Amino acid sequence: PWTFLFAYLLCICLSVSCSDSDETIVYSTPLRTIITGMDYGDGVLVVGHKSPDCDAVLSAMTYASLLQRMGINAEARVAGKVICEPRYVLQEAGIEAPAILDDAAGRNIIMTDHSEFAQAANGMSSARILHIIDHHGTGSVTTPQPLFYYALPVGSTCTIIASMYEELGEKPTATEARLMLSGILSDTDNLTTTTTTDTDRRLYEWLLLQSDISDVETYYAAMRKARTSFDGMTDEDILFSDYKEYEIEGYKVGIGNVFASDELGVEELCQRMRQIMPAVRAQQGLDMLFMMLGDRQANVTHIPFCGDGAREAAEAGFGASANPEGCIVTTYISSRKAQFLPAITEGIR
Repeated sequence: PWTFLFAYLLCICLSVSCSDSDETIVYSTPLRTIITGMDYGDGVLVVGHKSPDCDAVLSAMTYASLLQRMGINAEARVAGKVICEPRYVLQEAGIEAPAILDDAAGRNIIMTDHSEFAQAANGMSSARILHIIDHHGTGSVTTPQPLFYYALPVGSTCTIIASMYEELGEKPTATEARLMLSGILSDTDNLTTTTTTDTDRRLYEWLLLQSDISDVETYYAAMRKARTSFDGMTDEDILFSDYKEYEIEGYKVGIGNVFASDELGVEELCQRMRQIMPAVRAQQGLDMLFMMLGDRQANVTHIPFCGDGAREAAEAGFGASANPEGCIVTTYISSRKAQFLPAITEGIR
């Protein structure tokens, strides 16, 4: 099995490295054969990361749908409460959010949009992990048995799921296309982030044609508004609305990502986050905690921090000194994965 899976993954790497074009990638081993040939026991749960954003929620839902088409007993779950932007997307689609997975231990699991135990549902280290579908770097997850690991250097995990529908010859329903397109819209900021690829752009157009979204610009504007709508949320809710944890050079590091809005400006947002960050750091058992507080209109990102060495890491990583309010102010950062994480990793080193 190891040789079989390695050969398949090598084929993917070679194919993708040579072609990011409008042509469908052709694999030497049929994707359907590999997926349906695995043992799923009495069923499998498909789940994204904690603090579920659009890509985590919608990739899990649409991948579960794809597996169901192949006769696999798959159900989508979420690793936390669905709020803000993904809640809006599901409401617009007329769909209920999946149930929350409180404990993954002992369950058959497929992870989407993450491969870090620190970002996963509780009990994931004791789960039987069968697939990982992701567009981030390889994380801390290891398994005692071979698994199906499908990762592509694209802007959204929903792009990967869409490519699998296409490769398998499975035409998505209007709702499935809407959900995958929404994941791409969210994670690439409507194809504007530095992580956006030609593959994202091509599958965006493919999904748009099959979705029931008539005006994508208006729809995306409503998604953005929902992302920065904090009505009824505590400051802690806001901090955790888009939050991930990492192991960096032996340090446990938390990074939150929040966008300023007309109702809550970036200066006030920075002040409010700084007030609760020490308690959150202690609660999560972190060495360092950072926030990305983005203001698109002003083209700046404010970075408050806390923890021993956090100031030095942020100043070294971003090449700027903290202001008197205890924030680094830098040019707008569009991607935690491609911009913030490499900079803070270098700063910690």
